Amino acid sequence: MSARVSARRLRALVAGAALGVGLLVMAVGGAPAGERRAGTVLAVDPQARTLTLDEFGANAERRALRVHVPREALVLVSQRNESGRDLKDAFRESTISLADVRVGDFVVVELSSDPEVARLVMVTLRRGAGS
Repeated sequence: MSARVSARRLRALVAGAALGVGLLVMAVGGAPAGERRAGTVLAVDPQARTLTLDEFGANAERRALRVHVPREALVLVSQRNESGRDLKDAFRESTISLADVRVGDFVVVELSSDPEVARLVMVTLRRGAGS
């Protein structure tokens, strides 16, 4: 076997291995960055910077989801803008602290590349609000 054929085979083998590892990482990688989860707040710990949600997951299975909310994460409350004239200004978001999130609130959490770390928490319905 010539050196040229061996070099081609080696390159093909390395390329195939890299592709296989890449596909495996994508398949096992967990939640992709930006994935959103939603649920009712079960617990908030502002000191530990954690939030626990009651969410309906795949196949309508209920589970507790616990996420870390780093200091740089955005925490917002979204409220209907009664004077809004169209969809662009139908809602108004305000920055709040994690301590302002209450048990019973319904929230949407946007995850970072780590599926246990939030980069955004938005309160969309306050406990006791609505019908």
